[in-house]
Amino acid sequence: MERLYASYNDQIEFLVVYIREAHPEMLKEGNRTGIVGRPKDLDERVILATECVSKYKLTIPMVIDGMEGKVNSDYQSWPVRVTVTDIDGKVVFYGAPGPSGFRLAPVERVLKKLSSNGGRLPPPPEPKWSQAANGLRCGLSIDPENLVIGEKVAIQLRFENTTDRPVGFYYRPSDVVKNIAINNGAGQTLHAEAPGGRRSRMGRRGGSPIRRIAPGQTFETEIEGRIVAGSGEVAFAAGRFDAVYNLEVDEATLVQAQLRPAQSLWTGRLSSGTFTLDIAAPPPAGCMDCHGDGDYHHKENENCEECHVGEVGSENFGTKEGSCARCHPREDVYGRRQILGPGGEFDMVSKHFSDTIEDKHCFFCHDNSRHRTGVVSLIDPDSGRAKPWTGTRTGFCLTCHDGEPPGHISFPDRSGGSGFDKMKFSGSRLSQIEEGCSYCHMPHGSPYPSLLKDLHGH
Repeated sequence: MERLYASYNDQIEFLVVYIREAHPEMLKEGNRTGIVGRPKDLDERVILATECVSKYKLTIPMVIDGMEGKVNSDYQSWPVRVTVTDIDGKVVFYGAPGPSGFRLAPVERVLKKLSSNGGRLPPPPEPKWSQAANGLRCGLSIDPENLVIGEKVAIQLRFENTTDRPVGFYYRPSDVVKNIAINNGAGQTLHAEAPGGRRSRMGRRGGSPIRRIAPGQTFETEIEGRIVAGSGEVAFAAGRFDAVYNLEVDEATLVQAQLRPAQSLWTGRLSSGTFTLDIAAPPPAGCMDCHGDGDYHHKENENCEECHVGEVGSENFGTKEGSCARCHPREDVYGRRQILGPGGEFDMVSKHFSDTIEDKHCFFCHDNSRHRTGVVSLIDPDSGRAKPWTGTRTGFCLTCHDGEPPGHISFPDRSGGSGFDKMKFSGSRLSQIEEGCSYCHMPHGSPYPSLLKDLHGH
């Protein structure tokens, strides 16, 4: 649901209703909420719901059902169920109960329709029926009927018994996608496939493959899939395509399936009516289609040229000079500290570099290979950025602040402090605590001399 929320939050409101606890007997003495077993009142339920939001980092707003469980009762929502209402408050989708019935694909399909139709759900596509064959006729519809190639669809089949006696027939959901023929009349064919590209793993597993249909009744089934171009096809040509479902069952099919039913089964050849699809080509892929927006460098900025230079895929592609300073002078970027720019830590009374700070100075101490995912790593200055730092914080500081600093580091000739060689602290008690030198000193800059912190509030 978080993925759907990110896709549609500009147009559709999402709400999580916390109805009750799944396994309250697991709340034992000493758990972080302080609540043991099922909550006794709404205040305790609020605590548990708050812990749920915090633990799973939910961004969808949450409300809480009362202790009487009215929402749970009205919507039969235990253990989990998705309900979608339109702009008029009318329920247009009521998902099957979870966990087995909890599927995002139909929810996403409904939301797309609401989003593109002013908040109201258009009628579903009408099935296209065939003539009856040996007492059975078939109707096919594909939802949506206007789609982008590769988009998820629901393939809906209906089998109607046109006789005055029960009909049993051999039907396996896993065979549906390979029995769908799609072409545009100009020699180009498309294919239906299961999500993930595996054509044989669709529909329910297990159960009997024999369907019994009473006289005049219809058996309906829905299969999740997608419409794709074949691997050997030429460039996809968008436009109108015709889809037909074909089913053939003969005695050899039943023998191969090792079926020996007590009653005879339907055999013959059956095709659905022709269902027309309007299929468009996908939009050109952009940088974020591959790189994603999971890190904070890409999430708010899709203009790659602001930070990158050169031709994509070539050796001259890289990061612009000064790209670090594009984010770190700003205080409002994901709550990070203001390091550079006016008022930043390198603009204070004392700072680690006396000259104007540049990107190269950041890389004296930091590795940026994982920084775009939010990781700030120290590197071993003596190794020339060849490997990450794994020692103590004091040990890291002493790689420079010893008698032989790295070659690219130079100390001022004179200093108002006690000098830059701090090796006398290497065996001190201070070096044993986690903070080490940073217990008293700021790493980048400080409003006080010698990078000191104000530990006493003076």
